[in-house]
Amino acid sequence: MQFDPTKIYWQAHRGGGGVEAPDNTLYAMEYGWGLGGIPEADIRVTADNQVVCLHDNSLGRTTDAPAELASLPVGELSLAQIRQYDASKKFREDLAGERVPTVREVFERMKKDPSRYLYTDIKNYDAERFPVLLEKFLSLVREFDLAGKIIVAGMDYELNCRFKKELPEINTMQWIGFDPAGRMTEFRRLAGLDFAGLDMVQLHLRYRGSVPGDPWIYDLPLQDIREAFGILGARLEVFPFGAFTKEAIHELLEIGIKHFATDEPMRFSRILAEEGVVRDPSGGWKKK
Repeated sequence: MQFDPTKIYWQAHRGGGGVEAPDNTLYAMEYGWGLGGIPEADIRVTADNQVVCLHDNSLGRTTDAPAELASLPVGELSLAQIRQYDASKKFREDLAGERVPTVREVFERMKKDPSRYLYTDIKNYDAERFPVLLEKFLSLVREFDLAGKIIVAGMDYELNCRFKKELPEINTMQWIGFDPAGRMTEFRRLAGLDFAGLDMVQLHLRYRGSVPGDPWIYDLPLQDIREAFGILGARLEVFPFGAFTKEAIHELLEIGIKHFATDEPMRFSRILAEEGVVRDPSGGWKKK
C-alpha cells in the first residue's frame, strides 16, 4: 500500500456520517479531503448498471424523493430517476442542490490531488448485482488509474478477496462489527488465514457508556485491541462507533493505532491536533 507506516490516517465514515456533512455526496467527499482525511463512499448499482454512492438501499432517508419512490430498491431505479432528487437539503437546507453522485464523478475529484485516497464500502452483496458492480467499478478504477488510492471495504471476506484477485493493486479492508466475542473470533479466524487477500482489518469499537472507575467507554476490551495490533500493526484500523472522547483516542494512539474511522471528522481532527498530531501536506497526519 502507499500508506506511510509512520503516519496516522483517518476515514470520514460516509463522508461525514450524516453528522457533519450530508453523507455520500460530493460535498461530503470534499469535506473529508479538505480536513485531511479519507472520505468513504458506499457503492451500489442502479437498474441501468450505473455505479453510484449511496449508503441505504433506497432514497428515503437521504433524499427528497416522493413516497412512491422513496422505499424502492436502488437497483430498480435508473440513474436519471435517482438524480432528480436532492441528496443534501434534508441534512441542511443551505446545502441544497447535491445529487447522489456517480463513482465516476468522485474519481474525477480524486484525480485533482495526488494525496487523495478513498474508502469504498461495497453494498451489493447479492448474487445478481455483485458481478455487475465488480465489473463496472473495477473498470472505472482502471480507467482513472486509482487502484493504489482505493481501499475496498466490506464484511464479506470472499467478496473482498474477489476484488484483490481481479485487481491485485487495489487495497482491501475487512470490517468486523459483531459483538465483542464475535469480533475477536472473526479476527482470529482471519489471522488463521494469514489475512490472505486483505491489506487491512477494521474493528468496530461500540460505545457502551461510561462505567464508574473505568475510563474505557467501548465494549471491546483494550487487551483485545492490543492483541489485534500486535498481530496486524499499522494494518489495523479502529472505528470508535457511537461516541468518542479525547481520553479514548489518547489510549488508542498510545497503543500505536495508525488508522481510524469517525463520524465526526472535524471534531476528530481537533482531538488529533490536541494530541500533537498535525496534518501533513503530502497526506496523512504526523506527530509534531
